[in-house]
Amino acid sequence: MKYRYHYRNRDNEALAGWIVAKDRNDAYAKLKAQGIKPFKVEGKDPVAWKRWAAIAVLAGACLSLARALLKVEAEERMEPRAQLYGDPAIIQQLSASGWREAFGGDEGDAWLARHAIPASTCDCSEGRRPELDLRPVRISPDESAEKKKMARMVNWMKAELEAYLQGGGTEEDYMALCDERLETERGIVAAYHADFETLLRRGEEAGEAWEKKNAELRSMGLPTVIMPD
Repeated sequence: MKYRYHYRNRDNEALAGWIVAKDRNDAYAKLKAQGIKPFKVEGKDPVAWKRWAAIAVLAGACLSLARALLKVEAEERMEPRAQLYGDPAIIQQLSASGWREAFGGDEGDAWLARHAIPASTCDCSEGRRPELDLRPVRISPDESAEKKKMARMVNWMKAELEAYLQGGGTEEDYMALCDERLETERGIVAAYHADFETLLRRGEEAGEAWEKKNAELRSMGLPTVIMPD
């Protein structure tokens, strides 16, 4: 993909250029490696992004079927992907093994957990992908609230996968799209970071603009950005 980027030099002059990258996230990474901090990157979305949008629609349309197949109550056993809040110590302990110990060593459930938090850091080139088990994670009432939340999100992703399979997709393609989704989400957050840094460099009042940007991030389920002192 070819992207046009906009940035400012040390004299605060607005400049622009072109760069070839696989997606926006890759474009930002390449520009950063060159010492360039763009405040805007323009270009058509990669086909993979559009494929994911289609899958999201498919998943929503087929979710009722997935619920029936999983034989669970959605309000009790499934929650959409979201930021995982709670006790930081508990979350750190659960995620320390890549979520493997949290799910009894099940590699498939742990893989889904690593992809359940939007824009989370995950090594998308982690080698051979595990097999995914569509059976819902059983949630013990004695578990911590943080683990229950993650288990429900994993069950939601299993429902999403089931809907995708019912639509004719493959498990391998679904997992590849999950990797792409995380990369896309991280790219969005990086772009918002860059936009805010531009406001600060210009010396403009950034408080109101940053509240608006964080509201947009929250609406997409993405982590908000803390405004520097």
